[in-house]
Amino acid sequence: MLFAYFLLAIPICIADLSTFTIPNIYNKILAYSAIIHVSIFGIGNVGMALMGVLVLGVLLLSRVGMGDLKLLFLISVVHQLHPMQLLVCIVCGASAHIVILTGVHRVIPTRIPLAPSIFLGLATYLATR
Repeated sequence: MLFAYFLLAIPICIADLSTFTIPNIYNKILAYSAIIHVSIFGIGNVGMALMGVLVLGVLLLSRVGMGDLKLLFLISVVHQLHPMQLLVCIVCGASAHIVILTGVHRVIPTRIPLAPSIFLGLATYLATR
């Protein structure tokens, strides 16, 4: 399943960097592979899944884009990740992205593409787990 995420990471990041949106076709492909994965291996720990849904609700209230939320939902459904640790990795990647953009453009950005930070945070989380 990780192969599908990191295979689609490049086109998702390119689309998000250029248009600030994640096209639904990529989320649909990941959703189909997630359905197959969950039907074979099951959901796993329900407590972690509920905590992931709670984190997604907080992100929704903080005006994170729907494509990013769909991507995070698919990641949290398939993998038994601790949502708060994953969120910390994503926030660190997003903070680094903001610092780099501020250094390049000399203006603090009001919007950033979150998909590169999500995949960087996922890779960091999985590498340190």
